[in-house]
Amino acid sequence: MSKLISIIAVPLSVLLALKYFKIYDASSIIPYDLALMGALFLVLSQVISHILVRVASGGTTFMGKLIMLVLALPGIIYLVNIKYPLSLGIDLEIIISLFLFTEGIYALH
Repeated sequence: MSKLISIIAVPLSVLLALKYFKIYDASSIIPYDLALMGALFLVLSQVISHILVRVASGGTTFMGKLIMLVLALPGIIYLVNIKYPLSLGIDLEIIISLFLFTEGIYALH
């Protein structure tokens, strides 16, 4: 599962970063919103990870749940921002890109 996460997360994070810095926009190749795909991927990967740990070992510690929440937080905020527009002083696209890249590199070990 971790190799699959890295295969998806690293290229998606690179495409998001390239779009954010206006180097290359992949919307001609991928007609969907990359930031939305990244946010969904962050949230779903943490939910799947939580389910797998729960099934394998019977549950997680409070710290494990907190780490999963922190890793999914940019995606959750982005998804909430779609339904209820928030006034954020930061751009979530680059944060989602950084979290995806970090998760993808971590999944390679």
